[in-house]
Amino acid sequence: MAGGRRVGMVCKDGVTFWDLLDSERCTPLTIHPSMKPEELGNLVQFSQAKALGKALQALVSHLQAVDDQRLGSDPLFVMRALWFVGQKASGEAYVPDAGTLLWACEQAQAQAQSAEHIHQLAGQYCSV
Repeated sequence: MAGGRRVGMVCKDGVTFWDLLDSERCTPLTIHPSMKPEELGNLVQFSQAKALGKALQALVSHLQAVDDQRLGSDPLFVMRALWFVGQKASGEAYVPDAGTLLWACEQAQAQAQSAEHIHQLAGQYCSV
């Protein structure tokens, strides 16, 4: 059971699972080597590797302009938002507009909330 729902498949590591209701949006608690994870590097390495330097500058400026405290307190949020910006990128000199930056921040927040919910469910399961 996962949050009161049936689980469709438990992975090789015995911890991660795919939900019958939402298999495409499942967030694993751990990543099994068979999934061939790729290292993204730190924020600077990722932005350089994906040619998102200007996009990163625009994202930081946007977060500063709206006084978003996550800029200094949650580096994972910044990385998540930049990853979403990268999905919309079109070329090396890509500079996202305000709408794209807002969308990326909303997506990053939703992803963080989803991951937190999954970790809460895991905590409930492990405490039983």
